[in-house]
Amino acid sequence: MEEIIRLTKIEIKELKNVSNGIIDFKEKITGIYGQNGSGKTALVDAMNILKSILCGKNLDFAYELISVNSEFAELNFHFDVIISEKKYKVILEVILSKLIVTSEEGEKIRKVTLKKEIIKYSECSSDKNNRKKILIGTTEKEVLKNNNNFKELVSKYEVDLKVTKKLSETNSTSFLFNPLLIELLDKVGAKESQNFINVFRKFGLIDLIVITNENLGAINLNTIFPLTVKTNRSVGNFIITDQNIVIEESLCDEVHKIINQINIVLTSIIPNMSLELFEKNKEFVENDKINVVLQLISIRDNKKIPFKNESAGIKKIVSILSALIATYNDNKVCLVIDELDSGIFEYLLGELLAILEDGINGQLIFTSHNLRILEKLNKASLVFTTTNKDNRYIRLKNIKTTNNLRDFYIREMTMQEQNETLYEETNNGDIEFALYEAGVLDGNN
Repeated sequence: MEEIIRLTKIEIKELKNVSNGIIDFKEKITGIYGQNGSGKTALVDAMNILKSILCGKNLDFAYELISVNSEFAELNFHFDVIISEKKYKVILEVILSKLIVTSEEGEKIRKVTLKKEIIKYSECSSDKNNRKKILIGTTEKEVLKNNNNFKELVSKYEVDLKVTKKLSETNSTSFLFNPLLIELLDKVGAKESQNFINVFRKFGLIDLIVITNENLGAINLNTIFPLTVKTNRSVGNFIITDQNIVIEESLCDEVHKIINQINIVLTSIIPNMSLELFEKNKEFVENDKINVVLQLISIRDNKKIPFKNESAGIKKIVSILSALIATYNDNKVCLVIDELDSGIFEYLLGELLAILEDGINGQLIFTSHNLRILEKLNKASLVFTTTNKDNRYIRLKNIKTTNNLRDFYIREMTMQEQNETLYEETNNGDIEFALYEAGVLDGNN
């Protein structure tokens, strides 16, 4: 039976402007709403950190994400997991720590280390969930927690463990998900820990897709176009630069299949539009390696134009469409998108999400400002940010089945009847006077 990992909750402490925030994921789709600077993107950043941990990637980028007034950020990720037909509740607890090191040239370098990594789990019995216990973990003081379970590993490979731990700290990567640790676990037959770690590594590498604003920001520059891809054979990003796609000849058929897959859905979203790959030329590289130079063409009403001339909204849809298709069809996929609504016509966005909510198999998590979506999604699919940094995420209470959630949310921002304030109120008169005063300063009045 296939392994399935489903994210059920995130606890965030001291990440960006979130001192404390908890989000539980009740449905397959979860939209995060709130005013600017209220913690929406912090959730996406947390998921990006998770992916980097599971994939063994460098975490130094997270230095600027840890709250300014703190040296640490704490993230707890809760999952429902199925492995070999057994169901588990799993928690990955991590603490990220800021670190300043001095290079040989005397340069100050900002780094991030994982101060703590612990995996806890319990098997779900038919009666009730058992108490969670530590599967494997590491802290500043202990190379391996739960040493009683790893006596053979510690006695035979103590030096190797310490070296692997030190390498992980130096490279700002995870120790638990380091391939060197997995090899050591294999040598002593620690199958349970090894299996769990491998299942989560696979989830991070293949099935967890995080699309940040940084990924999509290049679209507006009209120089680079990232095409996020997720199929049974491919996962990752194809980068289209200056209207060209340069790939190895062996991947050519796969890229054509991806474009054909996108076209099936694209033509239903944007009538009379499809994509085509035009082969410009082939380049011999070395050792019998051949690169193919392709150009992405947009076809509208049988007229062809370079895809780079399409609007930012069209590019955004095409960029994420392969990942959306995978999430709709595959229950293993978790797709996270920051500002899903950016550049996409709101009516189309609402209809698309309504369709996804009705039939999606995977898990979609997104942030948005567009209130149209509030009229299309179930209230259990929506989380709202607050002005309280110690309780950043809530679900609205006292919503009746007859309420229009969009109207309810707008009313709440004015009336403030929830336990937490959703909107830091502004004064129109103050804004008007500030605009005037700024003009005076510039000599315009």
